[in-house]
Amino acid sequence: MTENDKSLLIQMIHAGRFNAHIYDLLCEYNAAKTKEMIKEMGTKWCCHPANATKRLDTPLPILADRVTSKILRKK
Repeated sequence: MTENDKSLLIQMIHAGRFNAHIYDLLCEYNAAKTKEMIKEMGTKWCCHPANATKRLDTPLPILADRVTSKILRKK
């Protein structure tokens, strides 16, 4: 989509000529722009595979003794 196409779309929307074809064009434009932005961001993108949750090989031991605060203990 060229700058001229974007300008024409904006003018048609302001003129009240919004229809299904313009909606489809806007969806395509937004999808293309999103892909471009994701490519530019690289690993900074939150859903990048490098940012996936890392799991431990063995889980941490569960604390058996919970230490309560002296203020919250029952007398």
